[in-house]
Amino acid sequence: MINFNTRLVSTSLFALFMAAGASQASAQEASQPQAPQAAPAIQASDISDKKLEKFADSLGEIMEIRQDFTAKLEKTGDPAEAQQLQQQANEKMMETVENNNLSIEEYNAINQAVQNNPQLRDKVISMIQS
Repeated sequence: MINFNTRLVSTSLFALFMAAGASQASAQEASQPQAPQAAPAIQASDISDKKLEKFADSLGEIMEIRQDFTAKLEKTGDPAEAQQLQQQANEKMMETVENNNLSIEEYNAINQAVQNNPQLRDKVISMIQS
């Protein structure tokens, strides 16, 4: 039963993780008028534990922001208010990344590496859970 609960939590975190990563990438693109640039490819071995911890801290906070704003979005029926809430959420998420001493580009590059590397993904999920 404990193993099932751990899997359920890991699966839920992974789903939120993927959604948060996608939101962050789209927030960066929306805030930059020039053509969006892809996050530079980064290998798991190139990511220090310190950077990975900063990424995990950012991701945990981003998931909380996302939950908070999703609840607010569900309560509004006004498209203008919904758009304003989405903009506020994006700004708050970007601020969170920067407050954790990561650039948006670093966050997106690490996010891409984590999505493509199951061991790295498991390490991040473990960091978020602890």
